[in-house]
Amino acid sequence: MDYFIALNQILILFILIGIGYFARRIKLLNDASVSSLSKFLLHICIPAMVIFSMQIPFTNEVLMKGEYLILAAFAYYGIAFLVAWFSPILMRAKKEEYGVFRFMIMFSNSMFMGFPILSMLYGQDAIFYAALFNIPFTILTYSVGIWILRAQEKGGKISFDLKLLLNPAFLSTILGLIFFLTSFSIPDPIYSSLELLNNVTTPLSLVVTGGFLAQLNFTSIFKNVRQYIVAAIRLLGMPALVYLIFSQFIADPLILGIIVVTAGMPAAVNTVMLADEHKAHPDIAAQGICISTLLCLVTLPLLAVFLTG
Repeated sequence: MDYFIALNQILILFILIGIGYFARRIKLLNDASVSSLSKFLLHICIPAMVIFSMQIPFTNEVLMKGEYLILAAFAYYGIAFLVAWFSPILMRAKKEEYGVFRFMIMFSNSMFMGFPILSMLYGQDAIFYAALFNIPFTILTYSVGIWILRAQEKGGKISFDLKLLLNPAFLSTILGLIFFLTSFSIPDPIYSSLELLNNVTTPLSLVVTGGFLAQLNFTSIFKNVRQYIVAAIRLLGMPALVYLIFSQFIADPLILGIIVVTAGMPAAVNTVMLADEHKAHPDIAAQGICISTLLCLVTLPLLAVFLTG
């Protein structure tokens, strides 16, 4: 893939973040509206996107390859969890940074940015398999991910509320998986509505991220040195580690590419929305997304050249 094609895709995302930033600065958006839009995304748009993305044809061949991909995805997130859990401790992060840093290291922007990059690298067919690989991402983001953001260490024990699983995104993933396994096709009026919500999710997520950034002192975004360490782990450490491990067992360049590209994406956009929803320092999350997305202007084209060259 050409370096400037990847650069162009990333700049599009940054422009949308800039629009959100500008809208908040000139008061077209305020703190309340940014928070409300965040909730709208979490409870309406993202569940609709999940169900829509899983409306794919069911065949035995697809099922076998899909099962392989899903198992690989859970293995990947097992590795990512271990890296994410110990990294803030080793970098001597502040206690209030633990949850957000762990979330950003474990979960990447696999859908909003990963899908377009995979399409450029491997063609449109890659999106279907990327969607299957993304199933564990959705399940873990809205279960383990929320737990990570809300976890509070008390005497070595970490509290976990099973009610966290009862959220729209997690439940929509289960529903979408049932539809996929039973080959249930959503009727057209509802399907078209889900498609429209799916289409608006990415730009609205980025605009909301810009709105959160506008609430910060811009110079403070780049002052936290630990954010650069987190970005380095997310953009360089994770894809390198994943490639070294999975290349020993996976010969299929598409499957390996999906895993490595997912590992090399910047921090997930929904980090800000979930951090805001669960009062887990969305300002730190917005800083991390801004820095990791900015730095991926350099790392992603290099990753693309490595995988396809």
